[in-house]
Amino acid sequence: MKKFLFAIFALLFTVHVSAQYDPGAINYGFVGIKNFGLDNEIGLGARVEYAFNCYTTFIGEYNRSFAIGADDDYEGYNELAIGVNLILFNWYPTTITAGMGYTGNDSGIFEDIEDEAFLGITTGNFNHGAQIKIRALHQISTPVHIFAELNVKSLGRRYDTFLIGLSYDFDAR
Repeated sequence: MKKFLFAIFALLFTVHVSAQYDPGAINYGFVGIKNFGLDNEIGLGARVEYAFNCYTTFIGEYNRSFAIGADDDYEGYNELAIGVNLILFNWYPTTITAGMGYTGNDSGIFEDIEDEAFLGITTGNFNHGAQIKIRALHQISTPVHIFAELNVKSLGRRYDTFLIGLSYDFDAR
């Protein structure tokens, strides 16, 4: 009987701590971005995350890149991305997730570096590609999470990013 109760408690504990967010949670976040493309290029962004279940999170994000101390020739760009993250490891309150998705930007220099892209398509003045993400998510309190994320994009190393951000669940109890 003791082994049975231990197994039940272990199962309940495992189910409880294996979540990155509660099912149905909608989280909003802000990020600071460091682009790998240029030394002085950084960015800011906003995101919305929806936790379909304990293991799967859908992410929609908008990012804007700019450079500090750039010359007049520098052109920042806007980026949109959607994707899905799944849990790889969980050491509550820290969760490691990985995912993939679509990314697109309006960078004018993509045509010049298109040969470096693994996969990239341009329609009009918008560039389309894919991205792979890996994220470390840490729960500071019930509604607040801090995270660090690496995004590798098929458009080329110029667009790869490292993000640090905060997300907040307005529905947390």
